[in-house]
Amino acid sequence: MANRLPGWLTVDHDATLTQWTFHLRTDVKWSDGQPLTSEDVVYTFELMKQYAGLDQTSVWSILKDVKATDTSTIVFTTTAANSTAGFRIGNQVYIVPKHDWSTKIGTDPTKFTNDKNPVTSGPYKLTTFTPDLLTYDINTSYWGTKPEVKKILVPSIKDNTTAITKMLQGELDWTGTGWDPSLDEQFTQKDPAHNHVWFPASNTVMLYLNLSKAPFNNLDVRKAISAAINRDNLPQGIAQYAKAANPTGVVTPNHNKWIKSDYASLKFDATDKVAGYMAAAGFTKTDGIWAKDGKKLTMNVDVVTGWNDWVQDVENIVSDLKAAGFDAKVNSQAGFTPYYDALTTGKYDAAISWTNSGPNPYFTYQALLSSANSAAAGKAVTGTNFMRWDATTSNGFSAQTDKLIADFEKAPDEAAQMQAIQGIEDIMVSQLPCLPLTVNVFWGEYSTKNWTGFPSAENPYDSSAPYNAPDFVNVIFHLKAATN
Repeated sequence: MANRLPGWLTVDHDATLTQWTFHLRTDVKWSDGQPLTSEDVVYTFELMKQYAGLDQTSVWSILKDVKATDTSTIVFTTTAANSTAGFRIGNQVYIVPKHDWSTKIGTDPTKFTNDKNPVTSGPYKLTTFTPDLLTYDINTSYWGTKPEVKKILVPSIKDNTTAITKMLQGELDWTGTGWDPSLDEQFTQKDPAHNHVWFPASNTVMLYLNLSKAPFNNLDVRKAISAAINRDNLPQGIAQYAKAANPTGVVTPNHNKWIKSDYASLKFDATDKVAGYMAAAGFTKTDGIWAKDGKKLTMNVDVVTGWNDWVQDVENIVSDLKAAGFDAKVNSQAGFTPYYDALTTGKYDAAISWTNSGPNPYFTYQALLSSANSAAAGKAVTGTNFMRWDATTSNGFSAQTDKLIADFEKAPDEAAQMQAIQGIEDIMVSQLPCLPLTVNVFWGEYSTKNWTGFPSAENPYDSSAPYNAPDFVNVIFHLKAATN
C-alpha cells in the first residue's frame, strides 16, 4: 500500500505493518544548496535514539531500526505491527541536516538552540534573529512552488494582552491568542469585511496531578479534586469557545464517534461527592482544610503568567478547590521554559496543560498514557505523560493502557481500533490518570486587509492557529495578496 504524504516523500508498508519504506524526492535541497538525502533522515532518527530528550513524540518506542537502502530510500522496521507508523514517522518528525548539525551540536544536542544561521528545507529561511524580531525570507533552494508571501515578520510579544492590543490596532495580520467575546466589538464588528476570528477544537486541556507525589497518587483524592472543579466556569468569559471536556478526554466534537455510548453524555461528579471521596482516602477536615495524619493537603497549580485564558481557568480552579476544603494556590510561572521544565521533570503538584492532537484519539492517548513516555524521578518525560502514568503510579492500570495502545497499533480495521480506544476510555473514566477540563481550541485571529485565503468555518482546509506547526506553512501557501 502506498500513501502520499505532504511535500517531498511517499511511503509504502508491507502486509505485516512492520516495514515502512519512505521514498524521498530527489530534487529537495537544504537552504544552503546541499541535497537532502536519506543520510539526513537516518542521522535524525539515530540522534533521537541516542538522545531520548530529542525524541519528543517517542517514535523510538515503536521502532526497531532505520536503514537507508540508497540516497532517497529509507526502510523503517517497527517492533510490532503498527498502523500508526506512517503518521508518526512521516508527519511528526522534523528532519535535520547532517552536514550542518554534526559540526555544531557539541556533546549534548538537547541543548543545541540552532539560532545561528539555521539550515532549513522548507520554503523559508531565517534571515535575522533578535530578541525582538524574527525575519524569514524565501528559501531560494526550495524545491516546490514558492509562496506568494515573500517575507514573514514574527515580533516577540510578551503576553496575550499585548498581542491582542496589537491585533486591534492593525499592527498584525495574523495571531493566535486567547480571545474574549467582549473584544468582538473592537475587532470583528468594527471591520467585519476584514477582521475575522475562527476557533476550531484542537485538543483537551487537562489538570495534571503529579502521581509521583502523595496524595495525588491516591485515586480517591483525584476523584475529589475532579469533583470540586466546576468545568462550566472554565474559562470565565470565553466559555462560548472552550466547552467543558468529555470525561474520557476524547476531543469533542472532532472525535465524537470514538466515544463509548456509556460516556457520550457522561457528566463529571458534582461537588457533593468530594467529602465521600476524601473520607475514603482517610482525610478529615482541620480548620476547614482536608488533612491526614496531622498534615494539611496543600497544592500549587502551575500556569504561565500572561496566558490569560489559562490563568483565568487556574484562578477559577483554585477558587473551587478552596471552597471544597483544599489548600490550593495559583503558582504563576514567569515564562514557558520554567513551566515546561517543571512539568517534564516532575517538579510540580498540579498544572494546567494541553494534550496531543491527531486524526483520532490514539494520538492523544499514546502521548498521554504510554509508559514509554514516562521517566524516572528527575528525568524528563516525553509526549504529554506529565503525570508520570507508569507501573509505579497506576496500580497496575498502566500495563492495561500499554496493551490497549498496542492493540490499536496492530488492529486490522477501525472496528478493532474502536474497541481498543474505548478500553482506554474505561481507564480514563475510572482511574483519572489526569483530569479533563475543557476542549481547547486553535486560537486564530486574522485580518484580510493585506492577505486573503485564511482558513475559516466556511473553508476549513486547515487549523487557524499561527502556532500550529507545520500547518501554518500550509496556510501561508494558501495566502494571496489582497486586491482591495
